[in-house]
Amino acid sequence: MFIKNRSESEELRVLKALNPRMTLEEKDKQYLTNLTKGFEGEVMFDGYLKRIVIQSLILNDLLLEQHHSHFQIDSLMITQSLSYLFEVKNFEGEYYFDGDTFRKFNGTEVKNPLLQLERNLSLLRQFFNYFGFNISIEPYLVFVNPAPLNRRIILPTNLNRFIHQLNSNKSTLNNQHSKLSDKLLSSHLTKSPFTKVPKYEYSQLRKGVFCHSCGKVMEEYSGRVFMCNNCSVKENTKSALIRSVKEFNLLNPLEKMSTNIVYEWCGGVFPKKTIRQVMKENFITSGYGQWSYYE
Repeated sequence: MFIKNRSESEELRVLKALNPRMTLEEKDKQYLTNLTKGFEGEVMFDGYLKRIVIQSLILNDLLLEQHHSHFQIDSLMITQSLSYLFEVKNFEGEYYFDGDTFRKFNGTEVKNPLLQLERNLSLLRQFFNYFGFNISIEPYLVFVNPAPLNRRIILPTNLNRFIHQLNSNKSTLNNQHSKLSDKLLSSHLTKSPFTKVPKYEYSQLRKGVFCHSCGKVMEEYSGRVFMCNNCSVKENTKSALIRSVKEFNLLNPLEKMSTNIVYEWCGGVFPKKTIRQVMKENFITSGYGQWSYYE
């Protein structure tokens, strides 16, 4: 049973919203690509975990702190006698282990995911011990793309067999398991100290409604429907407006949303009458007259 579902991190959502509105540096573009692939890989792995039928508690995307050290957990599955710690990777290309070193096929050294898994395992053990939970942890590094062979790595070709093996175990949960799950949830940090987002100001961001599929400006507006001339995706006016407003909130959390601000943010494509109507239906109006804003 999923106790904590997975969602895009604030960092990923901010970078996705910034990408069409400003020129990201190459390192930021690459980071956005890596975050996107990582999230897609984790969602892919969630599809396998949904096939677990034994009694279990599954928590995704945990950010915890132990002894002033932060650590992130992709997936944790609590069963009767074991907790399974999963580190999920969605690497493309060929990699191999050279002793304790992890390399691309061309020989370039990259960050060893097993070392990250071992660090998370150590900190999670300390977390369990600190709060008095005596349950063993079994760590696994999961590659959802072809990956090098290692005894602690689950390859994509082995995922079905691994899930079947998990389901063959007996597992009966009790109040202690629920307490552990509750403690993990209450200890989860919502703000990550690892966030790497480029600095920006409202004035430098491009204005307009951007296609949620390809990121290009959507200019063909018929009153009820927007169409992207680049990829032909269609979106109704209300959906496009609310999506753009949510992006404004995400990128400018301290700014008040007035009709004029939303009009400017969307590049002037929506009539102000339409903006007022949609905003009143979906947000709370504060203030009066020209001083009114939405929250």
